Amino acid sequence: MAKENGFTLIELLIVILIVGILAAVATPLYLGYVKDAKTAEAKAVAGSLWTAVQSQAIASCGTATAVKSGFLKAGMDTSGNSTPARWSTTGGDNTLTVNCATGAYTAGGGDSGLFEVAGTVTDVDFVRVRLVYTSGSNPPAKLSCSTDSGTSYADC
Repeated sequence: MAKENGFTLIELLIVILIVGILAAVATPLYLGYVKDAKTAEAKAVAGSLWTAVQSQAIASCGTATAVKSGFLKAGMDTSGNSTPARWSTTGGDNTLTVNCATGAYTAGGGDSGLFEVAGTVTDVDFVRVRLVYTSGSNPPAKLSCSTDSGTSYADC
């Protein structure tokens, strides 16, 4: 009588169980990494716009400079939309003023921030990144992020 080679049903069930447990643990981790990557993309757009607005405000020191004056330098169109159209900016009429003598910034935008970058396509439409400038804070410029379509914000 020849010995048959192969796996028993119990062995196969154990392997399937182990693979299932690994998948159950890895899926939430993977989804968290994806959310973090999409938030990082929005933060990069916000950082680019902040740098552009600062350079415009420094160049015209003493004069209130609208956020929208930095759109083109930040790689956006004149409406504040990125190319490709994944991100949209609100707060383009808010202003930043740089004092020529002291270099101090004064931002007009209130508690809602100087500007906000929001996702416009399905895979990023839940992401919002807001730049808030408060001269008395340390640091004065902070990014606040939301990954629930703007319901709640936290420092990011």
